[in-house]
This record gives sequence, C-alpha cells and structure tokens, in this order.
Amino acid sequence: MMDMSDLTLLLTQFRFIRPEWLLLLLPFGYLFYVQWKSQEAGSQWQKNLPEHLRKALTVGGSGWRRQLPLLILLLTSALVILVCAGPTWKKQPSPFHEDRTPLIVLMDTSQAMLEKDVAPDRLTRAKQKVEDLLAIRAGGENALIAYAATAHIAMPLTRDIAVFKPMLEALSPEIMPKEGKNAASAISQIQQQLQRRDIPGIVLLITNDVSAQSISQFHDYFSQHKHQLLVLAAGDNTRTSDLPLNMNHLNALVDMSNADLHALTVDNTDVEWIKRKVENHAALNASTHQPWQDMGYYLLFPVALLLLLWFRRGWLVQWSVAALAIFTLLAVPESAYAESVHQVNPASEKSEAPEPDVGERLKQFWLDLWLTPDQQGQWYFRRGDYLEAAEHFADPLWKGVAYYYASQFNAAHTVFMQSSEEVMQFNAANALAHQREYVAARKLLRELVKTYPDNAAMQHNLQVIEGIIEEINQFSESQSGGENANEGSVELGDEPQTADGADEQTNTQVMIQDKLTAEQLLGDEAIANKWLERVEADPKMFLRSKFSIQYQQAQEQ
Repeated sequence: MMDMSDLTLLLTQFRFIRPEWLLLLLPFGYLFYVQWKSQEAGSQWQKNLPEHLRKALTVGGSGWRRQLPLLILLLTSALVILVCAGPTWKKQPSPFHEDRTPLIVLMDTSQAMLEKDVAPDRLTRAKQKVEDLLAIRAGGENALIAYAATAHIAMPLTRDIAVFKPMLEALSPEIMPKEGKNAASAISQIQQQLQRRDIPGIVLLITNDVSAQSISQFHDYFSQHKHQLLVLAAGDNTRTSDLPLNMNHLNALVDMSNADLHALTVDNTDVEWIKRKVENHAALNASTHQPWQDMGYYLLFPVALLLLLWFRRGWLVQWSVAALAIFTLLAVPESAYAESVHQVNPASEKSEAPEPDVGERLKQFWLDLWLTPDQQGQWYFRRGDYLEAAEHFADPLWKGVAYYYASQFNAAHTVFMQSSEEVMQFNAANALAHQREYVAARKLLRELVKTYPDNAAMQHNLQVIEGIIEEINQFSESQSGGENANEGSVELGDEPQTADGADEQTNTQVMIQDKLTAEQLLGDEAIANKWLERVEADPKMFLRSKFSIQYQQAQEQ
C-alpha cells in the first residue's frame, strides 16, 4: 500500500526522459479533430431522414458508436506517444550508485532491551530484524552503534555482511561499560560515520524509550542535516513489563525530528517498511548523473489490449491504413539503454557451459539472425542473466557492467585493467575495493587522482577507501590495552569487574599481544586470517574490551 512518502516521491520524481515526443500530441490531436468533424459533416444528411429509414439505409451505427474506431485510435496513439516520451519516476540501477545510502543501526543495548514482552526478548528480536534487513539490502553500506549510558561504534560503515553479523550477535548489556540509557550520546559517532559521505544517510534507532534530553538533542542534530531518522519501537504494551514501551516519548521524538516510526511486528512488515524508506530516501537524494529508468514500457500492455479491438468486423480495413501510418511514424527503435553506465566492474573467467538443448540453439539462432552481440548482451542483461550477458558483450565496458552485476569482481578487475582509459582504470580500482583489496585500490586511486584531479568521484572513493583502512587501523589499535593490557580485570562502569574465567582472560592476553597495521592485515592473507580468527573467536569479548578502552579514554579527556 502506498503511503504519503511514496506518493510524495512519485510526484517529486515524475518526469519524461524524452519530453520532445509529447509535441506530437498537438498535430495528431489536430488531425483527429479534423477527421471527427469531417465524419460529422458527412452524416448530416442522415438527420433529415425518418428514424426508421435511417436505420434501414445506414450501416456502422450512428453518433459516438460510429466514431468509436476513431476514439480507440486516438487513445492508442496517445499511449504510444507517452511510451516514446519515456515517463519515469525512479533512477536506473547502476553499480556505483545503487543503494549507496549509508544506514546506521543505532541499537539500544540497555537492560530494558532484555524485557520479554516481545519473545524471546526485545534485543534478540531486534537483532533478527536487522539481519533480515541486511539480507534484503544487498550492497548497501551499514554501520552498527550500540548504546546504553554511553555509545560505541561496534562496526563502522561496511558492505561486508559477514563481518557485520558477528558484531551484531555479540551485543548485550553486559558488554557496555556503564548502565543507563542515553541515545543522544551516539550523535558524535553518527556524525563521524556520515561526515565523509556525499549523500545523506539513514539512522535506524531501535529502542523502547528515549529521554526528553535525547529528544531535544536529536531534534537539534536532524534539523541541521538531511539525514533521515527511522524509529523501530521495541516492545508490546499489551503485555506486562517492568520497563514498558513508551510510545508517547517515541512519538514526541518522531514529531520533533521529522522522523518515521514503526513497531516491531511478528511478520516482515517492519523490515519491508524500513527497506522502502531507505529506497525512497535514496531516490530523493540520488545523484544527478544517475540515468532514469524508462517506465513507459508498461504502457505497451494497454496498447496491446486496445489493438485487439481492431479485429472487430468492419474496423480492420477501414482504419488499418491510418493506424499503420501512425505507428510507422512513432515506432522509432530505442537503443538498449537510454544512457550509458559510466562506472562499473566486470568479473570471473568464462566457465564451461553445458551443451545447449534444441530450444536454446533455436533461440540463439533467432538472436543471431536479428541482433548484434552487444544487442544480445543487452537482451540478457535486461532479464537479469548477467553472466550470459557478459558472454555476449563485445564492448569491454558493458562486459564489465554485466560481470559487476553478477558480483564477479575479480574478472571485473581483469577486464578493466586491459584499458588505460580513465573510466576503465577507475572501475578497476572499484573492483579491487569490492574484493576487499583496499591497499591495492588505494594505490591505484591515488595515481588516478594525480592524473585526473578534477574527477570528484575518484576523490570521493579514495576518501572512502582511506576511511576503511583507518577504521581497520583503529580496530588493530583496540587490540592493545596499553598499560593495563596484562591486568586480569577491565573497568566496566563504576566498579572493576573481573573476566568471566581464566580461559577468557587468556584469550584476551593472546588477542592483544600483537598490534598490526592495516598494510599488514590487508597485504598478507595469513596475517589477516589470524587477526580475524582472534576477533571471530569471541566477538563479545572483543567488543567489551574495545568499549571499555573507549570509555576510559573519554573519561581521561
């Protein structure tokens, strides 16, 4: 069901890709008007006859029924003109612009999220919802911030769901340095994550309550930025709870921060709602260089239905000549794509395909008969068969596009490196980044920025890659606990709390023995795997140590 935000998006974004075609409505409208008047004038003599004689001497009916073929032809022609004009209200999906909206999940990790008015408890259900959202939001950047009395970045913006999920699962009140609930303490972390992004982001707050002070601070922040706040209410007021869901406070936050609110649901309604809000936000803030998606093709269905009426007796011969002339004028073939894709990445080597059956051979024969290899590639590309499209494309850029959509980034890099052109080299760097070859991608982007200093997209991607490497360095630094690294306890809250056991204490000491740089982590696969094994062994322990260090550093400032 379309809500007000969807309607606003449609009205705001609606336009015609080729509006000059609409000028044809004027001459065609005039021609139909002349024909209508001509038919009316030719039938004036019938009005002088008695009704019983007129019915006996005339065929084809009278009045509007006699003009029905002309009206159908007028409507069909108008629809065909609209198809040619290219009505649209959303952007074309493109590899480096698709779902670029950064999404920050701001997770309440206080004791209130352990209430069981939502089974099994609020926090577990919230984690499940975030995982469902990540599963359907392929390719988008996501960050995770946990807060109680203080807020901490559990995972900076990343597209890697495999790294994101363990940190999400590790969240619990026991890893937070201090008990309490202060959502506004995350504003500085939100700003840190979004300040280097060139498009506004989405903040998804999952909680059961917010304080008046947090409401005021959120209002101040979001009134000064174009970022969108979404609130997912965790709780169920129909069931008893020691810390109930406070919809009054959440509604006040929504009203003051121009946010949107949805409650946790048993089904996937809430996740689909979040996904739709993110897509709408991305569409409203899409790059002006992103091509528009032609939606006029859907009008061909009513056109086809109207054409069926031409098989009525007496219509086909009478109006076929006029219809043929109109469709000959309008049926100008379009290129397979309205606009070229400027930034993409190709993929893996061709794999041996099984011998095609008779039907496949006939289809290929038919395609070879009428379409060039690039047109065949476009035909498969539009149907989502990207690997098959890559097999047919002769143009290296489009071959790279198809490989990229198939997530074959290694082959994408190989294809793009075959050319020294600006766009091909840029796409090669992006392909490296998608393979998490961040150091190599940074090196190539630095060379490109020197060669093409006016390319804003290259500068932006270089900043993103450098930010990722910086975040990895920060993760590495958190492995070292400084002077207190070898102590058997970490300070959590107001009183020191010992580790859960000797095994955990030993793992902590092993984890903080080495301090690795980003170049070491990304340049040596063995070292990277060793480092990741330490984190993956117990992400809860890792986050608790990290948050504790951050809390101590904040107290010292």
